[in-house]
Amino acid sequence: MKRPQYLNSLIKNPENTSYEGKDHDEEVLLLIRRSIVTTFTWFIGGIVYFVTPFIIIPLIKSVTYDGRAVFDNFFILCLIFFWYMSLFGYLLREFLDWYFEVFLVTTKKIIDIDKGATNISETLLTNVQDVTSETPSMFAQIFNIGNIKIQTAAETKEFEFGMVDDPSKVRDFISDTVARKDQTSHGIN
Repeated sequence: MKRPQYLNSLIKNPENTSYEGKDHDEEVLLLIRRSIVTTFTWFIGGIVYFVTPFIIIPLIKSVTYDGRAVFDNFFILCLIFFWYMSLFGYLLREFLDWYFEVFLVTTKKIIDIDKGATNISETLLTNVQDVTSETPSMFAQIFNIGNIKIQTAAETKEFEFGMVDDPSKVRDFISDTVARKDQTSHGIN
């Protein structure tokens, strides 16, 4: 049974992937997201957020004044409800940011979609001048994640996508795609 790839951080030839402005003869070759390892921080934060009421609620229940509880059960129930609703909102926002902040390499362009599709930059492959990758820390080297920087001759001078899996493989893929595009645009086969 084939494992679904929609949650992978590197997807070659993704199915049913499109973006507004895609040409009819253009194919998406690579979809890149931040590494799943980067979700670790908000996942741990979510666990701490989830566990906190188990510590705080007994303390709130123990607060008394003249022998009577200051906070009644309805108040505590409402507090727990809003606490977990905010946890759900936090985790949903973090997941959606991770899932929809993508970098696409197509047969014609490179597209950087940031901040829930409110900031979209693109350049033609023929404008790409340099593609570099870096692993900025020991942590990044251990997990083989890093940054991709693409310098262009277009209006947007540099595209940067951080914390991607296997940055050297991604760099090579983009460089090879640009080289093939240059060869076909110059009539070299």
